[in-house]
Amino acid sequence: SIALIIDYSGSQFPFLLDSVEAAKVLIDKLGPLDKMAIITDDVEMLSDFTNNKLELKKKLDILVERSRGKKGFLGLGDKNRRLGLSAQYSALMATLKEAFVETDQRPIIVFQTDGDEAKYLRNSIIVPHVPPGLPAEWVASVQLDIEAQKKLQRDGMTEFSLDDVYRAVEKSRATIYTVIPGTKFLGVSPEQQVERLRADDARVMNEWLPTMSKEAREAFRARDEARRRLAPVQVLEYRAEENAKLQSALTEVSNLSGGWTEFLETPSQAQAIYSRIFSD
Repeated sequence: SIALIIDYSGSQFPFLLDSVEAAKVLIDKLGPLDKMAIITDDVEMLSDFTNNKLELKKKLDILVERSRGKKGFLGLGDKNRRLGLSAQYSALMATLKEAFVETDQRPIIVFQTDGDEAKYLRNSIIVPHVPPGLPAEWVASVQLDIEAQKKLQRDGMTEFSLDDVYRAVEKSRATIYTVIPGTKFLGVSPEQQVERLRADDARVMNEWLPTMSKEAREAFRARDEARRRLAPVQVLEYRAEENAKLQSALTEVSNLSGGWTEFLETPSQAQAIYSRIFSD
């Protein structure tokens, strides 16, 4: 019995098509006795457990349609575009508590997300602060950003902590395989993390630009290029370190359950990743 938790929030938009196509690879590998449910980062059960592969794929396509809206790519000029709420850990906790029954012989969770809700869990592992060594002329503006981040954390804080998640995982019979769409920041030097962050930023910008009008696109590009050109390396190091912490937390979730974590950096990796899950 496989519960797929799939993240279609704004942070995952640049990787959404890759994520959906990867999930379809998983669906294709279902055996005649396997069942699968799809849960979103809205804590919504998009599909209850079924072995109907066509129906499961249609449900995944709904997420792509939501992200685009009803009028063209991303719903230009339309108010019906919808992205996920980034409540991935909340979805995981609900799945651990409610999705499986005693007769499920092999409960499995595929957790496909960047895990950024970890910022908003009680006793968060992410503590916003001014990066050390920041040039003096940047301190005031960065401090304003930090205060805004702290307010968002306070306003959006969950009732449970990451340690609560770990305990729930340890108590569960489910094996969790985490698939992280996007760039890997774990296991590389700080210098490599910064270079990967720059490449990540470029990819995100290239994904969002087509959704804008020509005038907005040119203004956004100019503003983004100026920001990247002027931003101190300390800011990039801070962001890269934060990404690494989020990925480390996801890795621990899998390890505690007896599963493991993979990074879906390109669509071509999907086949191997999900083949490895089924082999395991």
